[in-house]
Order: sequence, then structure tokens, then C-alpha cells
Amino acid sequence: MTRPTLPGWTHAPSATIGQVGEHALIRWIAERIGSPASPDVLLGIGDDAAVVRPRRNHVDVLTTDVLVDGVHFRRDFSSAADIGHRALHVNLSDVAAMGAEPRVALLSLGLPASLEAVWVAELVDALATAAAAARVDLVGGNISRSPTLFVDVTVSGAVKPRHLLRRSGARPGDELYVSGAVGAAAAGLAWLQTHDTSDLAIPDAMAQGVARYRRPEARVALGLQIGRNKAASACMDTSDGLADALRQLAAASGVGVRIDRHMLPIAGAVADAAALAGLNRDALVWSGGEDYELLFAVPRRARRRFAHASGRTGLPPVTRVGVCTKDSALLVVDEDGTESALPGGFEHFSGSDASDVATTPVLSGEPA
Repeated sequence: MTRPTLPGWTHAPSATIGQVGEHALIRWIAERIGSPASPDVLLGIGDDAAVVRPRRNHVDVLTTDVLVDGVHFRRDFSSAADIGHRALHVNLSDVAAMGAEPRVALLSLGLPASLEAVWVAELVDALATAAAAARVDLVGGNISRSPTLFVDVTVSGAVKPRHLLRRSGARPGDELYVSGAVGAAAAGLAWLQTHDTSDLAIPDAMAQGVARYRRPEARVALGLQIGRNKAASACMDTSDGLADALRQLAAASGVGVRIDRHMLPIAGAVADAAALAGLNRDALVWSGGEDYELLFAVPRRARRRFAHASGRTGLPPVTRVGVCTKDSALLVVDEDGTESALPGGFEHFSGSDASDVATTPVLSGEPA
């Protein structure tokens, strides 16, 4: 596979991190990032710490996520560029779920000395490209030698206090909506796990799922619109699956949920993955995770406001999937009225080997 051209990268393609060295890598990263685009960044890369001017009448929203090799990603499933893009967007998704605008990011890398240095450069290059597209300044971070490869990103955003979205605001009678389609990333991952990944001929039916897994797109613009219009009472992203998001939002808000199974916007790749790999369709929908869609609770009085805010050009579609209830039951309802318990979602350390969904997705449909 042809490697992308990296501006200013002069090291041999076979050079390892140990051979290139920490300082040379940091110098290249600083040159690749360049000067901060935002005038609010007073000091970026190059000092002991970054300095960012606070935004007037806003509060800071901070989040961090670590991606660990063999737990959150596999290098035979995703390129360095895929992982760099994903490392930023999983954090942007958290900021979006709070109704905030992302501003700056920090990047920390744990690198084995034997790792190809150009692979790391490709990851950073893609992360920087994704940050520029999201108008986020990369202002610093850290590099450490590590026996296990990991990528740790922190993102800071800003939001006016009255526009802040939380998990805990839903009330009985609020309607539940989800953006985009669910299960696409889990379907793509399932296909990768059950096929020879050296074969690059991904079927057209699976392309959407594989792309969603490799390069998720955080719903930043949608979260901002809903927060600014005060059109939702609660919000959460679906990083660990739709069932997990519903369960956590309900617990934080002290409500139950009734979900209309037939209303779920299921990605087309789900049925294809289930057929091609012999997998449980429901498990991909409920427990797969990594779609990074947004789940909203919307008061009925705000329904028109929500429709207006979410219907703007360029935003993903949103679908009503259920309602919050006064009792604590978490139910899924079929078209014929049959009720069943909400399936389990993904949870770290819930199994005997503590594997994440990136390497061992929940495919049985049983509670994790």
C-alpha cells in the first residue's frame, strides 16, 4: 500500500521510534501543526503548558478518551490515519453530547520503541487534518515509551451554561430521538473480524459499516444546534451502544423508557453483516457501539423547536424511537404490542477477559 506524503518527514520508511527519537518526533509534530488558528490560544506547542483564553460567559467542557492497541483498535483492521481520525472524533462526540463547541485538544502517545516512526507520523497527520476540519487547535501533549501502543486525546470545548446538555434532564413523557443510523460500526467491525483483512475488496453492502467503524464522524454541529435552541432535556452519545445510552440516560434522569423496535433507524450494513457472517442482528443494533450518534430526550412542548433545529441543512436525520416513562422499566415494544426487556449494552470489565468491543463485540444479544 502506498504511503501518503508527509510534509517535512525526512526519516527512512523503516526507521523505528527508538531510532528517530522523542525530540525529533516532537519537532516534526510541532512543525506539522504550525501556529494555532484561534486567537484565543495564547501559547500552543513548545512551552511547558498551553495557555488558552477563556471564552466570556461560557463554561469549559473537558473530556478525554484513550485508544489502546488490541482493545480499542487493531492495526490490521485500521490504518494509522484511521486511528488518528478516530482518536479525535471519539472525544468530539463527548463534547457534542454536551451541546458544546470544541476548541482545543491535547495528544498523548504511548509508543513501543520498535514501532515504525512513519506510522506514528501518519496518525498525527490525520489527527491534525481532522482537527483543522473541526476548527480545533492541537496545543500540546506528551510522548512516552510504552510496552503497549496507545493514543490518548483530551478535548476542551465551551458552552453557555443555559445551553449545556446533560444526561440527567429527561422527564416522563419526553420523547426519545437518535441521530443517523444505529449498528453500522458494529456491522463493519463484525465483517472485518470474520474476513481476511488482507483482502481489500470490501463488498459494497459493507462499505458503509466499515467506513463508520474506521472513521466515525462526531455529530458536533447537531449537538450545537440542539443545545443553542434549548430543544432537548437530555443528551448522550452512543459510543457504547444504543442500549447502554438508553440505560444510562434513564438512570441519570430517574425515568424508564419504552422503545418502539420498528422505529429504530437500523443501518443497512447490519442485515448484510448478519447474513454474511452469521451474526446476531439484534446484538449489532443494541450492543455494538462505536457509531457515535446522539440520543436526545425532547419534551413534547419543545417538539417543534427540536424539529427546526435538527432539520437544518447538512445535519444527519433524527428519528423518534420511544418515550420516557414514569416507572423505571426499560422496555422494547414490538409492532404487535409485545414487550421485552431492553437488551444489555457494552461495559468494560463485564466479561472474564475485559476485552473491549473493538476486538470482542457482544454478538449474543444477551446482557453484558
